Amino acid sequence: MSYTLEHFFTGKFFKIPNYQRDYSWEVENIDDLIDDIIESIETSTNHYIGTFILAKTNDSKVYNVVDGQQRLTSLTMLLSVAIRELANETQKIIFREKFIIDSNGTWRLQLLNDNSIYLQNIFEGKKPNPETKSQSLLKQAYEQIEQRIKALKLNKNCSHFLESIKQLEVMEFIESDDGKAIRIFQTVNDRGKALSNVDKAKSLLIYYSNRFLNGKLDDFINAKFGEIFHYFNEIKTISDENNIDIIRQRRFSEDSVMRYHFLSYAEDKYDYKATEDYVLNVYLKTTLKGIKSDQEKLEYFINDYVGDLNIFFKSFLNIIKKVPTNDNYYKLFSILGISAFIYPLTIRLETRNFLEEKGLNSPLKFIDLIEITDLRVYKIRGTDPARDISYLARDSKKLDKKEIEERLVEFTKLFMSDAELSRRLDIEIYPNVGLTYILIEYDQSLINKKYTIYELKEFNRMTPTIEHIFPREARFDFPNYEFDSHDKYVGKINKIGNLTILEKSLNSLCSEKNPDQKINENLYARSAFEGPKQISADIKNRGTSFVESDINKRGKKITDFCMKRWPIK
Repeated sequence: MSYTLEHFFTGKFFKIPNYQRDYSWEVENIDDLIDDIIESIETSTNHYIGTFILAKTNDSKVYNVVDGQQRLTSLTMLLSVAIRELANETQKIIFREKFIIDSNGTWRLQLLNDNSIYLQNIFEGKKPNPETKSQSLLKQAYEQIEQRIKALKLNKNCSHFLESIKQLEVMEFIESDDGKAIRIFQTVNDRGKALSNVDKAKSLLIYYSNRFLNGKLDDFINAKFGEIFHYFNEIKTISDENNIDIIRQRRFSEDSVMRYHFLSYAEDKYDYKATEDYVLNVYLKTTLKGIKSDQEKLEYFINDYVGDLNIFFKSFLNIIKKVPTNDNYYKLFSILGISAFIYPLTIRLETRNFLEEKGLNSPLKFIDLIEITDLRVYKIRGTDPARDISYLARDSKKLDKKEIEERLVEFTKLFMSDAELSRRLDIEIYPNVGLTYILIEYDQSLINKKYTIYELKEFNRMTPTIEHIFPREARFDFPNYEFDSHDKYVGKINKIGNLTILEKSLNSLCSEKNPDQKINENLYARSAFEGPKQISADIKNRGTSFVESDINKRGKKITDFCMKRWPIK
């Protein structure tokens, strides 16, 4: 039924159930909401702001918010800021009790986990530091609301503004339980942050459980998807803190992970080129529709799919949790940045507890094989054989360790054999995306020890860049430095022997200088990286310049190192 926002709030307390996602609105969504309210004020018209779907709980006054939590949370923050700006203290008390916290000290809105306390602290004028992605979004939203309210120049007279908010129109559906409420959700669309395919998948699965299995799996689906949302929120938080570029991208969402899962799960309707929409609209919808009349098959599929999807998300989180404390995982995800094409296989191996186990034909762990495959095929070669790796990801759900190991090795041999690797390392390799990782690993070999996680994080903070020892533009006449001609110079500039790793700040100082100048000005000697420091020390010790033959010698050393460091047998 249609009500004013004031009527909707009256006598109710709202709880975000555990199966929901955390707060996810961004500044753009907040601006849209406020713009709608301002428009309704300026045109003196009522304005519909969406539908709320609620489910009853054991407490007659408390309702689970099945749909509309993002809007409800944002409206509550908007009301809190506007109430704070009221000049009349009596009005403040009345409005706060109606919309924010009742006279007994019970908050009208209870968010998930620690987000409730976090938001309550904001409402009380405190400045809590956000600890999660959702808390950061709550903080940004609240600050944006404060700025927009301030810009309205209400001069402590928010009564008219609040009266307009109270009269906003909403549509309310209340069902007796969460499963029935989610069935209603299937038919409702609202303005706000677009629903993800994972949201739609959850409601679709609830619909089939509620409609064809008498709600038997409703609680199971809700619980598992609730965990999925929390797992993903933590994945994003850790990735933001540790510069995992693929996951930090705005377009990377739960839908991305659901697609990875499809590539390592589905057998029927399998398509290695499947999009995120394909997973929902072709795979899930047609599969459920095809078995809806067979309760046994339907129950089995929902149980298996939802359970495995949950384990997949949890396993992904388990991998990402290792990044901040494990030097190998930090290098792989924050420095090398393994390709998205190899994520489905990597996560599937973790679900089976294989990732940290050794294969049967070599002393290497599966995580080592993933590193070798990614560096050789996806970085140095720069190709994306999606079909082959996707089919391996799919089959790895059932293959034994020996079979997975053999197929992964054969895949790498096929697309980057030792001979091909050696050839590619000997040609112009700059600006290959794997160079930074290769040269950091080479650095470790020069000091014969592994960098600690602390050192690696410090290196990343310095923004390591690829430095050309001889600059890309020659600053001398030929012949010189053993170069007979400019053409010969150009042919060596982008070879690996002429490249080293260097902090961005020092790299800028080295710009277009010859090796002698860099050495004499101690630019390389000041580096935290071993490679440039050793180049500087070697040249100073022998009392000569870095010359063309040094490029060849150094290139061979690095190539020999790579062949041993990333073997495939």
